[in-house]
Amino acid sequence: MPLLTHATVASASFPALGSEITVAVTDPPRLGRVVGHVRACVDAVDRALSRFRPDSELRRLERRSGAPQPASELFIEALERSIMAAIASNGLFDPTIRDALEAAGYDRSIERIEAEGPGPARPTGPAGNWSRIRVDRATRTVTLPPGVRLDFGGIGKGLLVDHALRTLGEPPCGVLISAGGDLAVAGPPPPGGWRCGIALTPGAPDEATVRLLAGALATSGLGRRQWMRAGEALHHLIDPRTGRPGASRWQIVTVAAGSCVVAEVAAKVAWLLDEAGPEWVASHGLAARFRDRAGAVVTVGGWPAAAPAGDGG
Repeated sequence: MPLLTHATVASASFPALGSEITVAVTDPPRLGRVVGHVRACVDAVDRALSRFRPDSELRRLERRSGAPQPASELFIEALERSIMAAIASNGLFDPTIRDALEAAGYDRSIERIEAEGPGPARPTGPAGNWSRIRVDRATRTVTLPPGVRLDFGGIGKGLLVDHALRTLGEPPCGVLISAGGDLAVAGPPPPGGWRCGIALTPGAPDEATVRLLAGALATSGLGRRQWMRAGEALHHLIDPRTGRPGASRWQIVTVAAGSCVVAEVAAKVAWLLDEAGPEWVASHGLAARFRDRAGAVVTVGGWPAAAPAGDGG
């Protein structure tokens, strides 16, 4: 999250998509306009990609699987980005993990899981059906194979941030948009850059900060989305190879990239790769910070040297 210590920066936050959305600008009078734009983008993403809304575009397409169906530009972009991420990660990022995610108990919004408890256990197995999905740009149609159910939770916040910044047009000033801590910036930054904190969980004190002049940051880890069922600890980071919640030595992984989607996908894949995560991130030309469960930190790709959270990094 940004540490808004500059006198020229104004910010506002609101809950959406199971996260807190934060908007910050370097020209305070422009904040209202930018927040309104981001709220409209949140609504568009939710209507297109939500698995919890029966009237969403995702749910409509799933009800009509097996044949080409018209799809919005936003949905096609989300699906294409997801398939490209699956290819780049050899399937470790997989938008077809929906059944496995619900089998782990995440069958309602996280707010309802916290209030009511997780859903019942169900049989599950490896995912990997993303290669069977067809997208036809010429006809603007999508064909989902029968029985294949999608989840955009691993890419949706990044897509929201990127979409909101892109459709804002030429930034009227410096702008930062964060969705649950996954963030990107555009326009001229405040003096010294945007001071962005890294915390173990939402609401926890920042344990490190980094100054961001351009691009995006995203963090992956168990965070808020974990629960207990019959004495077993479960969470939302599904390993497509097993269809079960993954295991990793890393508590959190934070990646810097040119876009929030790339940073978000890379952080999740690196977490799932466990010991091989740092090498994979470096091989893709990205910078990252890995924090393990004992508190040890590993950085790759030119990540800034460690600094106390209050010093800015």
